[in-house]
Amino acid sequence: MSAPGTLSAALTFLPNWWQETTEPTAFDSLFLGWARACGWRACGFVWTGEAGTVTKTIQAGNWVETPAPPEVPDALRRLKGGETSVLYSIPNTAGRVFVVVHPAGRTPGVLWAEKTAGQPWAEAERAFLVLTARTVERAPALGALIGPVIDPDRLYQRLGDAAVIAGRLAHDFDNLLQGIIGFSDLTLPLVPPGSQSASFVAEIGKVGQRGIQFTQQLHNLSRSGQVKPNPGAVALAISKEESRLKPITPLGVRIEKDFSPNLPPVAMEAGPLQVVLGHLLENAVEACPQGGVVRVSVRPVELTDADARGYLGRVGVGGHLQISVSDTGPGIKPEVRRRLFVEPFYTTKVRHRGLGLAIAYRVLCSHRGGIQVESVPSPGTGTQVRVVLPLAAARPPAVVTGTITAAAVGG
Repeated sequence: MSAPGTLSAALTFLPNWWQETTEPTAFDSLFLGWARACGWRACGFVWTGEAGTVTKTIQAGNWVETPAPPEVPDALRRLKGGETSVLYSIPNTAGRVFVVVHPAGRTPGVLWAEKTAGQPWAEAERAFLVLTARTVERAPALGALIGPVIDPDRLYQRLGDAAVIAGRLAHDFDNLLQGIIGFSDLTLPLVPPGSQSASFVAEIGKVGQRGIQFTQQLHNLSRSGQVKPNPGAVALAISKEESRLKPITPLGVRIEKDFSPNLPPVAMEAGPLQVVLGHLLENAVEACPQGGVVRVSVRPVELTDADARGYLGRVGVGGHLQISVSDTGPGIKPEVRRRLFVEPFYTTKVRHRGLGLAIAYRVLCSHRGGIQVESVPSPGTGTQVRVVLPLAAARPPAVVTGTITAAAVGG
């Protein structure tokens, strides 16, 4: 920074990034104000996402039209590898420093700044750039520029509040529905078989059973915050959910699996593990056209801090299992993608209430896991969901026997 006391002025500016806004121009206004408060020789922001690349550059306190710095790809590689900040030598300057800006669940970008020659970079200034990046990646102004920026902790709290209400409602509705189902079962033998009255009573019972299925989802949401880190077997959970979905899988849709049956166990017991994986598989199966393919792959991964920030949830560094579920359906429309997780119970499905993704997210958060939802890379079509779960330290439970390579369902 160019003068004594400028760091103090720059720190004073940071809270401005937290102001609520939906204006796409808000980012430009804030970025210009930040650059002038810092007194950089030049600075910029580069981010590439679904809609293309965003490049912002300011020199001497004014906007300029210029390509992204050539160091961006290498800087991103090094930052994702674990470096906190990266300094490059630039002629006639004191150097250019890059830090990562990584909104939760989105692709990473970079924030960079360079100083005038003869003013070496201080560690406090590099730390300030990192602090700015952590602030910007949750700023509403960034969300207005690149699409939704989600605060995972705030989302988890909102779902927690909803879970309390859901649990109370589910208990009361269970009592009502059990009465409806019970009296319909008692009434059915009292009316002539095959009569219109019998069909009406039978329909009442079916409606009651559908209601029970809905209240079960409310119970799942209510319980989704309970931490159950006992070891769970992913291969076994996938096998069970595949069997459950087989009767409702459209004709010709295949589920292809690629993983070893001897995967290390994860720190999530069987019940919540099946809830999460069942939701992902069911969504993928429903999205597939006739003759479509759902692909499930699982592999151990070692996550860095940069990797962890790419997931929505509460993911830490270290050993995890990464579970990928993709389909060959039409994919997620951009307007739908912008509303996922931003509106916790958003759904495009008729007669659904958006509870599945909310339950899966809350279970994952409670167990220090995370989720990514994105389009299948071109030239393919469809949606790809990745989930990471921390590995368990305990002895693995029983798993499915035999080598799993591929299986056809509903074919």
